[in-house]
Amino acid sequence: MRVKKLLFLLVGFLSLAAGTIGVVLPILPTVPFYLLTVFCFARSSERLHSWFVATGLYKKHLEPFVQKRGMTLRTKFTIMGCASLMMGIGFLLMHRVPVGRIVLAAVWVFHIFYFLFAIKTLPATGERQQAYPHCYRLKVHGMHCADCADRLTCALEEHEKIRAQVDYTTKTATVYTRTPLPDSTLSRLVSRAGYQLTAVEKTV
Repeated sequence: MRVKKLLFLLVGFLSLAAGTIGVVLPILPTVPFYLLTVFCFARSSERLHSWFVATGLYKKHLEPFVQKRGMTLRTKFTIMGCASLMMGIGFLLMHRVPVGRIVLAAVWVFHIFYFLFAIKTLPATGERQQAYPHCYRLKVHGMHCADCADRLTCALEEHEKIRAQVDYTTKTATVYTRTPLPDSTLSRLVSRAGYQLTAVEKTV
């Protein structure tokens, strides 16, 4: 277990360095590397994870992205490609540490599974606009945490014509629909999650 944490720490620091370089030099993608940093620190050091999410780098480059609670398929493959490259280098350097190679291979398999199946896949902007051309911004009373946002997202997306992005910090939900929906339907879906719809703004 200690070796696994050390490997996560190593990849976390490498991705943090690469993402920070990407802030200055556009040759490296900042967001994918910072997402990988959050992922690795969360599994290796609670202190480092708390420190990173409180930094200005996180708030400026990653927080708006994370609030969407999902990624496009292209972003997922970009992150998995960067992580696989780093882990591949580590795998080659550990030719005299077979246990380290086994742990690193297990981490690689886990991260592939996590990004493909545990993180929601968001449609690309063009695809979303074609499939869900109507957009509503909801103001919701009663959300206080990430679990609240998850509960509201699930309640909204039970409707087959809706995709939603919920931000509990601003107590808002952006809802994309295939067809126009009356406010009463949106209010009923929000109430099903245990919250109160206070305002609706149609943005598209």
